[in-house]
Amino acid sequence: MGEEPAPALPDESPAGPRELLAAIADAARMACVLTDLLTTLREPTRRLAGPGAAASVDVARRRSEEALLELEIALGDVRAAGGRTIRPNG
Repeated sequence: MGEEPAPALPDESPAGPRELLAAIADAARMACVLTDLLTTLREPTRRLAGPGAAASVDVARRRSEEALLELEIALGDVRAAGGRTIRPNG
């Protein structure tokens, strides 16, 4: 009770800037939840499955943390774009 439901995966590709911003924000929240979960699993994994499994969980936690940071950068870039469509050079 009182917990916020996990963000849902989008049914379709974002059609515009607002939908894109919301989708990336949801992905960042998911990465945060995953990072927290993996942090919680490190010690029980070490105890119950050994140091090799715990090391793998730790690598996954670091990668989810890195994904969160990259998604925060993407959010800033989407906000900075201000709804403009970015066209590739060429």
